[in-house]
Amino acid sequence: MCIASVSSSVAIQNEKILREEMPLIIEIQNIPPSFMMRVHEKNESALATEPDDFEGCENETIKGKVSMAQLANLKIIATQLNTCSEPGDLDLLIRHIVTGGQVVVESREKEYCRQFLLAISNLLPIGCIKLATYKEQYLPEYSSRFNLIGGPHNMDIPLEVSDVMVFRVSPRDVSIVDIEQMSLVNCVIEVRRRPENDGSNGPLPRIVNRYRDLLLDSDVTDTILETALRTTREGWMLKAKICYQMTKQLSHPQVFEHITGCGVEDQQVVSYWTAGLSNAYKLHVLTSIQQSQTSTAR
Repeated sequence: MCIASVSSSVAIQNEKILREEMPLIIEIQNIPPSFMMRVHEKNESALATEPDDFEGCENETIKGKVSMAQLANLKIIATQLNTCSEPGDLDLLIRHIVTGGQVVVESREKEYCRQFLLAISNLLPIGCIKLATYKEQYLPEYSSRFNLIGGPHNMDIPLEVSDVMVFRVSPRDVSIVDIEQMSLVNCVIEVRRRPENDGSNGPLPRIVNRYRDLLLDSDVTDTILETALRTTREGWMLKAKICYQMTKQLSHPQVFEHITGCGVEDQQVVSYWTAGLSNAYKLHVLTSIQQSQTSTAR
């Protein structure tokens, strides 16, 4: 398929997606404008809404698009996990992220935590990102407060926190101390801990296969990857919206019968992404249902 056809197809798909942006719970340390644009741009299937918490970001300049460096780092993470880690670790990471599991990144350098977490955040809709780029210690409430969190080299995470995947990022060259020169390409990424429920007993959600194929395809440039990730998020957010609408009108077992392309293996993804819908959207759905019921009653 030619590039023009791909662009046309993407444009048509974008027109079909409802536009409603997700709220964000986020604690920020030096988050670049490129990431923050994702919170405000209207093409994240959304109309811009004010995030709940912009800690340390009141004066951040909002401009630009998703950083190509983030996408390059995302491909670096995928490549390392696919070639230098245990078989299945890449699928495990993606599945863990899109189903709401917690990812902890440990490093002696805060910058590496930040780069890793910003990269993988591109796999989630804005409303599902609860990010703390760096915390000096792991507190009990963090298990439910954040799904993406960075910390020091040997962060003490209680064993009772079972739904967590822990990574350690270490530089190959310890002499690099200039933040501007730091990059995940110069790092070793290790899996230090895997979640107790790794999902290995069942089929993978379709979005996991989609993401993995995109990240490992050498022909997918960063620009194409940005578009593909965005349209994939939007498509699955549309499923989440349908799911939310149906839960207000049908019993739970019937809900997923009305969502095209949603098998049993996809239900956890859709349910989790439904939690990322904004309060404004949920209120709109409830109001529409009430008005419809009132009209029918008359």
